[in-house]
Amino acid sequence: MILVNCTPQFALMYHLWRDCGAYATVARGFKAGGFNASSPAGTERYAQEDSWNYEAGFKSSWCNDRLTANLAAFYTHWDNLQLNVPNPSVPGQFYIANVGAAASKGVEFELNARPVEGWDVFASAGWNEAKFLAGSTSSGADVGGRRVPFTPDYTVSGGMQYAFAPCREATIYARAEVVTTGRFFYDDQNSASQNCYTLANFRAGIRGNHWFVEGWVKNAFDTHYVPIALAYPGLAPSGFIGESGAPVTYGVTAGLRF
Repeated sequence: MILVNCTPQFALMYHLWRDCGAYATVARGFKAGGFNASSPAGTERYAQEDSWNYEAGFKSSWCNDRLTANLAAFYTHWDNLQLNVPNPSVPGQFYIANVGAAASKGVEFELNARPVEGWDVFASAGWNEAKFLAGSTSSGADVGGRRVPFTPDYTVSGGMQYAFAPCREATIYARAEVVTTGRFFYDDQNSASQNCYTLANFRAGIRGNHWFVEGWVKNAFDTHYVPIALAYPGLAPSGFIGESGAPVTYGVTAGLRF
């Protein structure tokens, strides 16, 4: 049997003036259904997931492209949302199930500036609310009104980079950035979560036409966080088993390009 899906996309942009414009997009998406290799009786098959995605915003460039500012608002609606849920009969095993409908809405803002030649400053911020809609159930429990797992309620980032060329054959650069991730939940029952955390990353180096050498530091202030955790009832004190994020990590990277 051959299944055919139509995923239309519509986009419209209106230029208010040469370097500024408003836009809107509408698109349909889907994720194919399938079968679980192992799952409770009656859940061997899961249906296709469907979504409609809406976005509207404003893009602008100022001061001969030395400053760009973009703003967007979005809304996504899912039907038959596919989700990995724990198998109650086999601890630590998961299967794919349709949990019902969900919606995500939010706004994003992005700013990039070049005050002087070689110096770039950038920042972005986003707010997101992704929740299951009324009537959604997971593992037989009502999850309507709860947040969709692994969807932080906000993200904020910012940083700067400076580069200069002491000669025609090489460029020296340094970059610093900070990223803050808001609280998010690990499961559809919203029983465990990761609070907001901030990571700082730095790098500096020199690059030529066909080579580069740079030193870098990730998670410079050794922030402890757990980006992923899975339900493990009965076998873990907290009911979850997770993987901590990488601690402070530093190194030197060199390479050649041909």
